[in-house]
Amino acid sequence: MWSGCLNARDIGGLPTRYGVPTCSGSVFRTDSPDNLDDEGRAAFAAAGAGLVLDLRSDWEIKQLHLLDDSASYQRIPWIDPAAEVHRDAAAEPLLADIYRGSLDRNKSQIAKAFRALIAAPDDAPVVVHCKAGKDRTGLLIALWLDLVGVPRKVIADDYAVSEERLGVLARLAELPADERQAAEIISRTLPETILDSLDHVDRRYGGVRAYLAECGLTAAEVHRLAVRLVPVEVRAVVFDFDGLLMDTETTMVESWRSEWAHHGLELDLDDFWPGHGGDISETRYELLGAAVGTAFDRAASHARRTAHRDRMHEELDFRPGIREWISAARELGLAVAIASSSPRPWVRGHLERVDAIELFDLIVTGDEVATHKPDPAIYELALRRLDVPGEEAIAVEDTAHGVAAAQAAGMFAVAIPNPYVGEADVAAADLVLGSADQLLLSELLLSASTAVTE
Repeated sequence: MWSGCLNARDIGGLPTRYGVPTCSGSVFRTDSPDNLDDEGRAAFAAAGAGLVLDLRSDWEIKQLHLLDDSASYQRIPWIDPAAEVHRDAAAEPLLADIYRGSLDRNKSQIAKAFRALIAAPDDAPVVVHCKAGKDRTGLLIALWLDLVGVPRKVIADDYAVSEERLGVLARLAELPADERQAAEIISRTLPETILDSLDHVDRRYGGVRAYLAECGLTAAEVHRLAVRLVPVEVRAVVFDFDGLLMDTETTMVESWRSEWAHHGLELDLDDFWPGHGGDISETRYELLGAAVGTAFDRAASHARRTAHRDRMHEELDFRPGIREWISAARELGLAVAIASSSPRPWVRGHLERVDAIELFDLIVTGDEVATHKPDPAIYELALRRLDVPGEEAIAVEDTAHGVAAAQAAGMFAVAIPNPYVGEADVAAADLVLGSADQLLLSELLLSASTAVTE
């Protein structure tokens, strides 16, 4: 790619679990640009890198870097000198041992390297290199690719390419037999070596995100690192309210069940609770009245039922993981809104009770539109007020009607069904979760990148 550099390549175009490939032309890995010839220097300059990140240590620098006087060049040694003095080389006989120790010892330097990549201009590529571009560069790139869901076999294949490009096997073959084995240990880039490193990150730290957090990166920094490789265009997250933000579906059902029990009756939910949201209270009172008979007092029944419901609401808060999603969305600079078919006093009353009004940039309610979900009117109104197109917003819903409304508005629809809606009922959603705490919001945004980039 760049004449003179043997180990230079774009890490774009690799598959991810999110359904879109890593972005081409965004991140390049290479051996040292010291190796470039005149033609390679011209091609390297033409790439217009916004950051050239050099991971070499002080002792390796033999000449001025090609970009030594450029603002785009940063040298952040991967190896922490303060930690290196405590390294027990004898305890690391294999390259896999060295890698594991390096990941454990050099967390502060690794954080600095990734922060430099995060801060690099978005409109220009970044280049990462060390001396040969296989070990330190290989570890950094492997962590980055794992973060964005590139399959580990693909990561290992990319890592293994280095020994082919560098001609490692040919050089080893030229060594005397008594030197070859020791040189092979540190020179080859076998797939199992990098896979061992990623397994180590899993075992010791709980995965790459937890490892980066251990290094000191915030969730927002980790997200910005990920979107360098898998761009995300989402600008807003819009939540339904009843059954989604708060499980008012359960309190509603329990209030009705209690009222039927008051009359010595057992409530059959199959026909009574359609599971699609919306207020059909009068129909429900008619069904109860028919079951009770002429002695039914609708006003007394309503007062008794709603008093029981309101007592349950005193302890009701957001469903699991929802507050964390909202906090993450705000930290990432996304607009956060509610689009609920319920009336404004109902929604605001619950939010005020849990001191959550200020968490939302916009609240749109059913009394502002003529038609309710599955009609998209309420989502279309929310999007207009947010000034965000549907394809750049995520809707989070708990019913099939809500999913249909969001998708009709052009949004990526996530379903977290309430306890009275089956997963099969919301199967048309772009993503179905059992709970918001099953997935970090930053990972949800990457999942939504499939729809955004289509």
